[in-house]
Amino acid sequence: MSKQNKKPLPHSVTKSELIEMYCNQFSETKIRNQINEILKEKKISKDVKMIPHLEFVEFVETYGLPKGYYYDDD
Repeated sequence: MSKQNKKPLPHSVTKSELIEMYCNQFSETKIRNQINEILKEKKISKDVKMIPHLEFVEFVETYGLPKGYYYDDD
């Protein structure tokens, strides 16, 4: 798949957006549990709606780029 058909990976996302990005790869429960685990390790409330950038990057590095996205290096 070429870059034209893909979207650049956002800087940070909400939990709903994260679930949407990965729903074709993992169950919603798994995605939610894993991001909550990362947030808990960083002492961030799991009730936040917006996932901070570094925690989002950690999720992506652990589970791979979501299908249809690319790293925007520009």
